[in-house]
Amino acid sequence: MDRYNDFSVDDFVWDDFFRQWALSPTPETDSLWDDWIDANPEMLGKVEQAKAVVLSLRLHEPDISDAEINQVVKRTVGRITEVDEGNLRSAGRRVPVFSIPWMQFAASIAFIMLLGWAVYSVMIKREEKPQLGQQDSMIEESNSFIEKTNTSSQTMQLDLSDGSRISLAPKGRIRYPERFEGERREVFLEGEAFFDIAKDADHPFLVYANGLVTKVLGTSFRIKAYGDSHEVTVEVKTGKVAVFAQSDPHLKEKVEDKQFKGVVLTPNQKIIYARDEVKMVKTLVEKPEMVVSKAEIPQFEFEDTPANEVFNTIAKAYGIDILYDETLLKDCPLTARLDSQTLHDKLNIICKAVESSYEIIDGQVVIHSKGCRN
Repeated sequence: MDRYNDFSVDDFVWDDFFRQWALSPTPETDSLWDDWIDANPEMLGKVEQAKAVVLSLRLHEPDISDAEINQVVKRTVGRITEVDEGNLRSAGRRVPVFSIPWMQFAASIAFIMLLGWAVYSVMIKREEKPQLGQQDSMIEESNSFIEKTNTSSQTMQLDLSDGSRISLAPKGRIRYPERFEGERREVFLEGEAFFDIAKDADHPFLVYANGLVTKVLGTSFRIKAYGDSHEVTVEVKTGKVAVFAQSDPHLKEKVEDKQFKGVVLTPNQKIIYARDEVKMVKTLVEKPEMVVSKAEIPQFEFEDTPANEVFNTIAKAYGIDILYDETLLKDCPLTARLDSQTLHDKLNIICKAVESSYEIIDGQVVIHSKGCRN
């Protein structure tokens, strides 16, 4: 929250996290902002003004012309001038001390709200139609775009010019260029889709979806980003992806950098992005799948096998990290056949057998153990 210490009213108005709080407050965001205001009481006035503007922009007023906007601004400025002149004329009369600054403050609020409404109306009027992802994209409009909406009850298969394939779920909507040009391949999603991206290390592939950016070089993953949901999820099947919020102050750097910056996900990991709180939680997918080839799939038949070796076998098969204390577990033997169970069932059986427990932390399996009695 330190980045807000030097914000102006305008900075607050156009900040995604601030607008989300103003329009859709939650107990968590209320607490966060209240604590910050308590620590920065001098910013209270700016925060209140910015909230008033944000709430005014939410109103769906009818479009007005540029001439009408100019008149609104002139009338508002005129009223503020009249208030100031009236205050000067009344200087010789007895006026309550608090009335003059209050009127100036109220006039300032009115001006900001009316100006914000006018600007918002002009922006809406000048848009031919809403463009999926256009407001936050860094894409260059150098060629024509295709926009697809899946109105059927079946998954829609789409082939992109670079050889990538997209499986668009029902009610999903996606926008992409006819041909990818420039340094990046960029698309915009609303809804759910599975991506199988053609590898191209020189041209990263980026998906913009409800405030979250997913960056890959060549991999397969699923994104769920429904417009009426407060969460966006990304689940990785193969390869590696990086995710970051579009409100990130370092967005441009993360998009343009050839290296992966942000939260990095590997197979069987997923991210849950809480839009209202601008918070990401990294965990495992509900049903992790093995990432090794069929020829490399182990038998999962163990006989007096040290628990640390068992965990290593599972970690390699599923492509995940399993963290444990090797000293405590190397003398804990396991005899079991685990070829038909899910990953979580395997972990539960092993942990019960060697008197341990596990939890998922930051997309990794962490084993808690005090050793076992032989």
